[in-house]
Amino acid sequence: MPQTSRSAALIERSPFFQAAGAAAMAELLRASFTQILPRGAVLFEQEDEPEFLHMLLEGRVGLQASVGPHAKTMVELFGPGELFLAPAVVLRLPYLASAVALTEIRVMMIPAETFRDGIARRHELCRATTELLARHWRLMVDQVVDIKLRSAEERVARFLARRVPEEPGSGHADLPETRIAIAARLGMTPETLSRALTVLEKKGKLRRSGEGALVPDRSALR
Repeated sequence: MPQTSRSAALIERSPFFQAAGAAAMAELLRASFTQILPRGAVLFEQEDEPEFLHMLLEGRVGLQASVGPHAKTMVELFGPGELFLAPAVVLRLPYLASAVALTEIRVMMIPAETFRDGIARRHELCRATTELLARHWRLMVDQVVDIKLRSAEERVARFLARRVPEEPGSGHADLPETRIAIAARLGMTPETLSRALTVLEKKGKLRRSGEGALVPDRSALR
């Protein structure tokens, strides 16, 4: 499949595109472009002023925040179809985290000014942005509850369950990120992550396989 056709197909699958609709998205796409970046590439740094809104089409991106020269953690992991740190673009404020490619990625770059103009003029884009921000708000609250109230085993189980397709209820949970990145996102050490995976495997909730795990029952794992 030609690169342009592949990018178009991936864009159309994103929740944001489906919420906004083809006509409204066409305005954004005319000013946008896609890039393929290697693992380790930095899309933007914490405290940078936003120049683009990023839509991830393939691969995984981690949002990494730091306080001082030594304190650093992974705030969130994003997969295909997601837009990240839209509030910084909307509010014209610096990013609160850096975005790092955890695998090779394909990303669409939407100019910030084009995006702000679009949501000011198009009801469909405004509605899609509201839905995006609402989803990310729920994600943030869920993460806080996880870290404050759930055990390491529960956090790992729920994280894996989200990687399994809902409809069949079973399947392979892909984990292309490093164990260090996943552990930081879950608020634990890599050693604690490994122990939790071992416990879940002994309970029959999963079977580790390559870059991920085979999950026989998503609801039981969750």
